[in-house]
Amino acid sequence: MNRFWLAAVISASFLLTPASASAQNATLPTKGFFVLGGTSTSILTDCTECDEETQRYLHTGSVLADAGTSINERIDVGGEFLWVASQTEQEDRVRVNFVMASVQFRPWRTKGFFVKGSMGLAFVRNWILSVNGEESGIRSKALAVGLSGGWEFRASRHFGFELIGSQHVAALGDLELSNRTLQNVMGNFWSAGAGIVIR
Repeated sequence: MNRFWLAAVISASFLLTPASASAQNATLPTKGFFVLGGTSTSILTDCTECDEETQRYLHTGSVLADAGTSINERIDVGGEFLWVASQTEQEDRVRVNFVMASVQFRPWRTKGFFVKGSMGLAFVRNWILSVNGEESGIRSKALAVGLSGGWEFRASRHFGFELIGSQHVAALGDLELSNRTLQNVMGNFWSAGAGIVIR
């Protein structure tokens, strides 16, 4: 009788092993995606001691790229890159590169609307600040966060395009200059544009 139960347990374990393996492999397949587009971007710089009359908006073009994979039908994870280059009236070239991780969520599986949150770093080159009438160029790294929303349109199974609006914030914090410390330096970037989507 004991041999019967031992044989039954061994047989059951062999029969259940393939079923468990097949259940684990029955996950949704992941799909890679790539987005490349352009946006129109407005920039506003601010800090605690900056001159209010010199805090004006700069308007420029920028390049946006996203790449990653789909976790399921509603959630994508990946990386985001935003390249912004502008020129002041004094022909000073300001360049900011955002490199961030992102999560994109689609509330409705059958609709193209999406929202996206991102966080990472902004690499700042020749950022111009005016303090007490004196201008200073800054080269630094900054903590960056972003919030985006838009709509994706499918032209075919693997190709489409999207319209997107976003705000990115670069928090440079306190910056040490040659003769002073600038406190709470921030950069705000508002963008609106479109991109090509490949899935």
